[in-house]
Formats: sequence, structure tokens, C-alpha cells
Amino acid sequence: MIAVRDGLNSPRLQGGKEEAGDPQSPFPDKYLMRNTRILRVSKAQITDVPMEVLEAAQQELVNFVQLDGNLLKEVPKDLHCLSEVLTHLILTKNQICFLPTNISQFSKLSVLNLSGNLLSDLPMELGGLHLLQELDISHNRFHHLPPCIHELEGLRTLLAHDNQIKAIDASEAGLGGLRELENLDLKNNNIQLVPPVLGRMEKLNSLELWGNPFRQPRHQILSMGTKAVLSYLRTRIPI
Repeated sequence: MIAVRDGLNSPRLQGGKEEAGDPQSPFPDKYLMRNTRILRVSKAQITDVPMEVLEAAQQELVNFVQLDGNLLKEVPKDLHCLSEVLTHLILTKNQICFLPTNISQFSKLSVLNLSGNLLSDLPMELGGLHLLQELDISHNRFHHLPPCIHELEGLRTLLAHDNQIKAIDASEAGLGGLRELENLDLKNNNIQLVPPVLGRMEKLNSLELWGNPFRQPRHQILSMGTKAVLSYLRTRIPI
């Protein structure tokens, strides 16, 4: 286990031995975290984050954690020690297949990036993240948008492209209830039908639907942009 430095020349524990600072460690020391408020470990093949590192991050008020391109199979168990301060959590390109229910404790999260993992569902507790503005679940294994997403009333960006999503609920109980949603990316899924009521989401300024097998709207309308697509959908809402 790697210990975080408490001083510039403090020893680290590695392989049961004390050594001077280890230049091979992928983890930032407390001084870097103090200056940036960021814990970033990218493409380092880590499978977990040592508790000592996260405790140091807590002491330095780290609010941005980026662990992309690693071998994580789950959210680091001790990450909860940052739950009261964390605003950005980036877990892109790992091997995560589930989120723990304690994700609801991260009440200040505004950005959650889970793209490029092995997820097929999300816990209902995620719906309690009322400050969440951006959620990226692209390049996973979703067959539907988890119901908890419909509870994220402050959500502005939802990226769910490159999954296996077959249908979407755009009713008031579904996406239609997300009043702040501005960006919705559902391209490269398996959506068979685009519900006309999606056209009522007039705050959308970016809607991506390419790469799905539905017949309407046609490609010609899709190529005209979001406003044209929403206008077309509204004309098809039953009176």
C-alpha cells in the first residue's frame, strides 16, 4: 500500500519497506491536491484508491476526482469520505458494472461521468442528487434509461449515446419532467420510436438522435437540427 507524504522528505510505505518519495506512484501528493483541489489519476491501471490518499484528499478539500482510463471494477470504497465536498466525479473508461446506493450521499455533485463502463442500470438513490447538472452514461450497456434519471430535476445535460436503449419515456413522469434539460444525446442506440411529446421539451437546444432504427423523423428532418426536429414532433402530438 502506498502512503501519502506528510512532508517533502517523508518516507512512503511500499512493499512493507520505508522509502523516500516514490516517483513511480500514480497518486498525487497532498501538496498538489492542496494547490489544485483535484485528485487525478488517469490511465494508470489502478484497481482501487488507497484510503490514505482519500483521507489526504479530504484534508485538502478536494472537490474534483478524475479516475479515467483505469481498471476500477467499482467506485472506490472509501470515496465516501469526500461525499460532503465532491462536485465532479469522472470515472470514464473503467470496468464498473454497478453504482453503490450510497451515491446519494454525494449531495453536492454537479457532474457525474460514467461513460465507457459496463453499467446496465443505476440505483434509485441516484435520483436524490438534486444539484446534478450533467450525467454521462454513454458507451455502457443500458437497454433503457433508468427511472432515477427522471428524478434529476436540475439536470441540464444527459449523454446516453452508444448504448442499447430501445425506448424512451418523454412523458411528464419521464424526460418531460426535466424542465432544465438543454442537451440530450441518444444517438447510436436501438430506439424504435421517438415519442412526439418529446417535442414539448422546448428548452432543448441540442438533441442527437442519429444512429437509431426509427423511421420518423426522417434523416432529412434530423439534418435540419434540433429546432426542426422538435417542431416536427409537436405536429405529431395527438390532439
